[in-house]
Amino acid sequence: MKTTVLTGAAAAVFLVGAAGADVIAYSSFEELPVFGGVQYVDTLDPATDHALLDNPGEPVVNYDGGLELGFSSFYTNTRDSVGLTDGDFVGVTDFTGAVGEYTDGVNGFQMSDPDGLMTTTMDTVDLAGLASASMTVDLFVNSTGYESDDRVRVWLEVDGGEDIDLFNVSGDDLESSAATGQWLTLSADLTGFSSATLRFELDANAGPEAIYVDNIVFVPAPGALALLGLAGLAGTRRRRG
Repeated sequence: MKTTVLTGAAAAVFLVGAAGADVIAYSSFEELPVFGGVQYVDTLDPATDHALLDNPGEPVVNYDGGLELGFSSFYTNTRDSVGLTDGDFVGVTDFTGAVGEYTDGVNGFQMSDPDGLMTTTMDTVDLAGLASASMTVDLFVNSTGYESDDRVRVWLEVDGGEDIDLFNVSGDDLESSAATGQWLTLSADLTGFSSATLRFELDANAGPEAIYVDNIVFVPAPGALALLGLAGLAGTRRRRG
């Protein structure tokens, strides 16, 4: 196991794997269509905070869920600018120009140049009854110049209140961070919590300022399923946040 400690406000990033573990819930964004080279265009007022809508023929920013976790996306006006109304590469994608390849499957979730703050919230994962659990998520922060008001954050809300930052870096710390330009696997120990909701967001205003997310996995600790009498395939358990 390799541990990388980031500068500034960053949390510790653990490069770990969950191979062979029973899965509580997951997403690699593989269940959704992609629209190569097509930008997402927000049709709502960029001066007002609002939930983003899916548009026909454009990258998906919301999903009700299937075998994979569902998710929803939200825009917050932090810059009094055009937001996503000018067309941007956000949502589910198979574009690999920056990342080379995704860490699981051929799709991932991209955010770039939102001219404001874009936040995506995954379905809440039910951990009730598990003796212990953990999760991992893969993050790629594009290596480019960032301004003082740019920020990338990935975090968990547990039990409907407490936040656990997995990655929270902004400004010069983001530009100088050795964590950019490579896939990072972020992790959290969820022992003692009954639910967890993963969120990730980007506040930026230039095309190269981009993040990619893939391979979200929630797993029980060894023996946790047996304690529930559920040894073997756990299946996917989720509820909307």
